[in-house]
Amino acid sequence: MAVCRSRFTLRLLLFAAIGITCNPLVFSHQTDQQAQRPEKPSSLVVSVRMPDGSPLDIPAVVNLYTFSGAPAGLGVFRSGTADFTNLSPASYTLEIVAAGYQRLTQNVQIFGSGERQQISVSLTPEPASLAASRAPGSPILAPNAEKELAKAVEDLRANKTEDARKHLEKVSHAAPSHPDVSYLWGMYYVQVKDFAKAQVYWEKAVQISPRHVFSLAALAQLALQNSDYPTATDYLLRASDAAPSSWRYHERLAETYLSQKQYAEAQKHAQRALELGKERAADAQFVLAQTFLQRNDSQAALKALDAFVAAQPHGPRADEARRLLDNLRKPDLPAAPNAIVAPDEKSPQSASLTSELMPPPQWMPPDVDDSMPAVEQTAGCPLQKIQEEAGKRVSGVVDAMNRIAATESLENDVMDRFGFPVRHASRSYSYVASVQQVRPGMYTMEEYRDGEMNLDQFPERIATLGLTALVMVFHPDYVEDYDLACEGLSRWHGGLAWQVHFRQRADRPARLRSYRVNTRSYPVSLRGRAWIAADTFQVVSLETDLVSPVPQIQLRAEHVAIEYMPVKFVSHNQELWLPESADIYFDYAHRRMHRRHYFRDYKLFAVDEQQRISPPKIEGEADAAGVLSPHRD
Repeated sequence: MAVCRSRFTLRLLLFAAIGITCNPLVFSHQTDQQAQRPEKPSSLVVSVRMPDGSPLDIPAVVNLYTFSGAPAGLGVFRSGTADFTNLSPASYTLEIVAAGYQRLTQNVQIFGSGERQQISVSLTPEPASLAASRAPGSPILAPNAEKELAKAVEDLRANKTEDARKHLEKVSHAAPSHPDVSYLWGMYYVQVKDFAKAQVYWEKAVQISPRHVFSLAALAQLALQNSDYPTATDYLLRASDAAPSSWRYHERLAETYLSQKQYAEAQKHAQRALELGKERAADAQFVLAQTFLQRNDSQAALKALDAFVAAQPHGPRADEARRLLDNLRKPDLPAAPNAIVAPDEKSPQSASLTSELMPPPQWMPPDVDDSMPAVEQTAGCPLQKIQEEAGKRVSGVVDAMNRIAATESLENDVMDRFGFPVRHASRSYSYVASVQQVRPGMYTMEEYRDGEMNLDQFPERIATLGLTALVMVFHPDYVEDYDLACEGLSRWHGGLAWQVHFRQRADRPARLRSYRVNTRSYPVSLRGRAWIAADTFQVVSLETDLVSPVPQIQLRAEHVAIEYMPVKFVSHNQELWLPESADIYFDYAHRRMHRRHYFRDYKLFAVDEQQRISPPKIEGEADAAGVLSPHRD
């Protein structure tokens, strides 16, 4: 039997059912369901031109809306024109979004039945000064000062106050006027309970950098501790303006407005917090319930409270939420449905000063739900069409997986507790993936590197397998396992892409991904965001995080980021979108690691129905800890 030296294996398991088909791709429009199709339908032809009058030759999204704002046509145009048919005589709004150009909105009037109207519009380039006008970030620190600052952050996170002070003193000599240094001094004085000095340092940071969002949020927290709601509101508005995609500041604004009985503003910011932060902004549901109760909208309040309790069944407000639910469901009981439950600013808020307001670790990218990337303010997002068409593209890649080989390069960095690399390793492999149907409704994926599946090929004896197949989230047989939300149209890498958020459903098993430690597998649930090209519906980029940590294996965090690229196979007259790179960051058993896989030199080869990729010869039993074997139920 083989000697089992590897103790930890990261593995991706793929299962799929067959028999689901998708509708053909349509680029014209979806008829407005609110309008009746006339006996003689009208049509609209839109020619989109560049400033010099020539047809626009890049992808664009052309939307048509009724007067009420309902979608009358959603589609991606081709060859410089977009056609909309089956229209009724009415007033419409035309909206065009193209990368590198300003969004165009124009009113269109169709007067008679059977009319075929043609219009031509010209786009205006985005101002070249737009990027230059953005507020600059914090000044760059020298490498040694940056290390001292990072060490101070980690020591503050670990409540090692004196160690943090030593690092802050060192970096203060090198950069006395850096806003991040002033901010961390404020955090230090919070830990030693000197709030007056903390305020001085945070105010200094804001004087140096008026949009220093952490200092603005911290000053707001101090004001909330003193029940100074107007001052807290001012700081939080400035923080949300500096970080418009962050849900936390909108959630705090909702709480603060609620305490001031400004219910309309509280509701607006609570809804924005939920839009940006989703389940992480669960406290906003409690605020929404309070605002609905003030409007005597019991049904809406019930819905918000149910969502809050589901997300935080044991939180500090759970008992109060259940009491309100009982009162609403049993109106015969004595109740005070319009009572406002103001947040307790004294204890929980001050405790969060050293947790929520601490800058995130630098070695790992931000969580996908920390903020929502900016999107175009378009009125429509065809989620069903995106889901169907993206599923078809993913299915095509899966079908081709047994005919693809590539060269894979791997870079691995092990980080210390401060986030700095302490060990580096590089590998290069000849890569082949094999997707086999074990039985109807079940697939397994195996990856061969230099013809083997030996874990010793990987640095640190930790294997990262199947990362490139996370796109299976959108496979027709997987997509129902996830809650999807279309966040809007994003200007992504010089093009246009639909931005879609996904999260593992609690009522479905996590089938896509698992960690394997020794011989035991631990399924993990994923949440993430994907960018899907607006013209081709190919998944061009994808990021994931864990729904929750896995304490059984001390897995605290994981972040995966994958970039896809088009690969043309001339000999087979075929183009596939395949992984260009896959980054994984994870915090496991007090170890921090960043690993990046690069893929190049893709090759497509023919495999007939009788041909199989033979598994490599491996000594020992198939379930030994050092051997990866196909999953069996």
